[in-house]
Amino acid sequence: MIVRLTLGEMERARLVLRGGSVLDWRRLNVASRAECETILRVNGFDPNDADDRACLREIVLSAIDYLERTFQFIFPPEIRDAESPIDLMLMAAGSDTVLRRQACIVLKVILVVHHIEARELKSRLNISDHELFHLLEDKASRVVREMQDQGYPIIDFQSSHKTHDSIITKLLSKRQGNRAMLYDMLRFRIVTATTEEIVPVIAYLGQHLFPFHYTVPGESHNSLFDLRDYIRRHPRISRMIPELQVDLLYENELRPMPNPDTSDSYRTTNFIVDLPLRLEDRQLDIWAPGLKLSSRVVHVLAEFQILDQASQSGNERGDASHKRYKARRLTKVRQRLLRGMISWNGKEQL
Repeated sequence: MIVRLTLGEMERARLVLRGGSVLDWRRLNVASRAECETILRVNGFDPNDADDRACLREIVLSAIDYLERTFQFIFPPEIRDAESPIDLMLMAAGSDTVLRRQACIVLKVILVVHHIEARELKSRLNISDHELFHLLEDKASRVVREMQDQGYPIIDFQSSHKTHDSIITKLLSKRQGNRAMLYDMLRFRIVTATTEEIVPVIAYLGQHLFPFHYTVPGESHNSLFDLRDYIRRHPRISRMIPELQVDLLYENELRPMPNPDTSDSYRTTNFIVDLPLRLEDRQLDIWAPGLKLSSRVVHVLAEFQILDQASQSGNERGDASHKRYKARRLTKVRQRLLRGMISWNGKEQL
């Protein structure tokens, strides 16, 4: 499975694991139009749908208009007349350095424009988060079954929602105490046979379930394995090192502070994705009656935990167990309610 990873797949999986931002990239490593179409599909667009093509063209024009108005950029006809983000993606991977840089600039703004529109649509829908969670669970289950059918050694797959009491407890335990700071209302857990499969699994998920570029920067944890070592000890992947856009020296620069309630012996990789969900006509008729919509894609935050079978077993024992974790958090909340929280040297102390 490792030998099938391309440079593009490796770089996308690495971005997810390190919690980086695609806005810092200087190129897009894609090799074909089919690969670009796969990226569009995972973003919720059908390249063969006329309405979707029209919507994408409007997003491209909006991005270019913003750049011309705000920064007085001047784009050549190849960029300005691009019919689809696919054309821009291929230019962002091409050998013409000027076109590559300009295509990357436009693609970055396209991501932001699309995300704003998807968030706006979600705010206008007459639908609860839990209904959207169920749709995402169905989608994730289908993708994981496809992976298992293709031979990916996925031992277990689970999804869960936070309960009302769990939400209250977590907010009380956090310094901000703000609902907007909760990224794990919906959680997916995937257990692989060994740690060796984690990178290929993430690479596949980033092509068929969630867009790698909507990983929330600075929210990725990896206590399972050293990705730099993983890259260096696989000959085919190690040859890609000179072509990586971010030097391996900066692998951990975006790591968030560890959760003080989590045991040092707890092992996992986890990350947050603002995952797109394409709504069908029958769903829009129910949840957005009478609304004129330019897009049918909404985004929903979800947490992914991916770990190997041995680590999963270890996390169920001793100090790393969920029972112990929950007890530590409840103790912390109880003490905070009684006498507040004191900040000392940047750490939360009670």
